[in-house]
Amino acid sequence: MTMKLLSLFLFSLSMALSAQVKVASLHPLMGDLVRQVGGDRVELIDIGKPGMNVHTFAPSAGDLRAMASSHLVVASGKGLEQYLPALVDSLGGIPILEIGRSIPSRTVSGGESLYACCPTHAKGSVDPHWWHDVANMERAVKVVEKQLVRMDEEGKNYYKERSKSTRERYQFLDRWVKAQVATIPKGQRKLVTAHAAFGYFCKAYRMEPIFVLGLSGDHDVPARELAKEVTKLQAEGIKSVFPEKNSNPKVLAQIAKQAGAKMGSALIADGGASNYERMMQQNVAAIVNGLTKL
Repeated sequence: MTMKLLSLFLFSLSMALSAQVKVASLHPLMGDLVRQVGGDRVELIDIGKPGMNVHTFAPSAGDLRAMASSHLVVASGKGLEQYLPALVDSLGGIPILEIGRSIPSRTVSGGESLYACCPTHAKGSVDPHWWHDVANMERAVKVVEKQLVRMDEEGKNYYKERSKSTRERYQFLDRWVKAQVATIPKGQRKLVTAHAAFGYFCKAYRMEPIFVLGLSGDHDVPARELAKEVTKLQAEGIKSVFPEKNSNPKVLAQIAKQAGAKMGSALIADGGASNYERMMQQNVAAIVNGLTKL
């Protein structure tokens, strides 16, 4: 064996040995968290992929086989993955970590659930979109760190260092979001979206949430209700509304046109992205651009 081949072999062997924990992720952002903290010591299986519809997704038979080879399954929690109770029985003892379980919750109000798109958006239910507050994701990093240390004590210092570095980046991101939102004139800090996904964002960054539909764009809405929404936007002086990626903006566009508002850039509402920091940067840039350049 040549020295070059030997070096490649030893490198591959060291990489294989370093990846001691196999984790399956049901949500792209939870997978990103595991990747940030776990690094080379974790092998990640992405069950939930970027662009997925998190409210309708359910694991396939192939997904179940992939999860069966893991040591841990991570989920966003707060009722987002409604199939989890059934999944527990299918995994035969493989633990499931609901990362959002210990994150402070907010509930969906009656106004937000005017047109409930799913049980997670019904009045009084827990809002599952906790990651739109960067401080919550910073808390979630510690949740992942503790779980990985529990499963891989030898990697404790490695996980702690990566956790610290990730939390520092998120702290910087949180400050950046606040600074960006502060550039929006106070009277225009009203975030109009189709469904109730940005409640945590608005609470954290002091914006007023206005969820016009609370449903997917594939549903028909009675003309009387459309008129009601148009009147609401006109009364609020809304000049910009924001559609969501991977959803049909037809109804929202119709309401915006009748209300004299423009359509802003599409936001990533349900976290179907591979990198949390990029998702937040893109969303915030779209919001600021849509509300400052009227």
